Amino acid sequence: METLLPILKTTDYRKDERLQFKEFLFNDSIAPVVAYGKDSGNAMVYESALDETDLYNRFPGIKKEALANLKAIDVDYQITDAEGSKILFVEGNEYASEKILDKDFMIKIAAELKCDTLMVGIPFKGVLMAIDSNSEMRLKLPVIVKQYFENPQQDPISDKVFLVQNGEVVAMGGEKLPENISDQNFVISENKAQNYGIELKSKNIEELVTDINTSFQQVMLMILQRKSFGGEITFKLSKAIVKNETLINKCNSIIEQIEKNEMLQTISQALASSKVQFKFLHDGILIAPTATAIPIEPKPINSPKEVVKETIKKIEPVAVKKKAPATTKKSKPWWKFWASEEQETPEMIKAAEEKAKLDELKSGTQKDFDKSDHNKFMPK
Repeated sequence: METLLPILKTTDYRKDERLQFKEFLFNDSIAPVVAYGKDSGNAMVYESALDETDLYNRFPGIKKEALANLKAIDVDYQITDAEGSKILFVEGNEYASEKILDKDFMIKIAAELKCDTLMVGIPFKGVLMAIDSNSEMRLKLPVIVKQYFENPQQDPISDKVFLVQNGEVVAMGGEKLPENISDQNFVISENKAQNYGIELKSKNIEELVTDINTSFQQVMLMILQRKSFGGEITFKLSKAIVKNETLINKCNSIIEQIEKNEMLQTISQALASSKVQFKFLHDGILIAPTATAIPIEPKPINSPKEVVKETIKKIEPVAVKKKAPATTKKSKPWWKFWASEEQETPEMIKAAEEKAKLDELKSGTQKDFDKSDHNKFMPK
């Protein structure tokens, strides 16, 4: 008897076949592919649509049936301790990796790990590994997953890791990600001293103000979540934006407004025992703060006060709940993580808090990892 099921494949699987019943696991061109086919026991049979109309009409039903059949498959899992953290392994079943698509199952294992969000790896067919997304092991999981993907025991699937919240994949990342694939105009990073760097791709001042506003909100929310901060935030401008007096004035003006804001400085004092220090670099060269002031243009394109105002509006309700910081966490190296789709909710603060959970991975880490160590993380 043939059973319709989802099958995870590498990102380039049949990429030129537009009429096959398949989709990306996550809405990004480097995500693995979910193909839908019938398991006859000895082989998989993949059916294609007759045309785009046929694909559009039949795909929802095929997907629904396949996921229902996947849900009916029972898989075993075990939890292993590694370096003070817990890793949950699902293996021993041909469809272990595909269980990342089973919402109820993912909620169940999140409860097993006593966490709200999971970081999940599916490096090759027949294995799924998951950890608490806030676990210390989150620094090593991307490296472990990449090692397994490059040395697969079954058909390889993906070297990426996935953030699963409420049973659904909401973000994707990895040890090393290609540049310029994110829809966002900035990338946030954290160094060993727990200071933040924000690489901006803005091409003009209007974009710059918007990107500073958005990225600064995320950084402040991440600082509040982590309760650790080195006290410095550096905005790194690229050659894409012209360096002139207008740009330099804008950057200095933004710094001036932020430094005068008592709320933001209070947060920094509580978490870093120092005031927030800002820098603007253009192509690696410091342009703000400048030693010699340049007369500010009388009519700026966008008032930097808007940056401060919007940030305070979103972080103040969260900051009230975050008083003295807990013991400072050990500093971590850096790796990238991003979510390609913004969440929207009528409750601004709720949205900010939820987005902070996702964006914490965006500033993630990248750490040297002994390849010989990865075997000890697999269950005996």
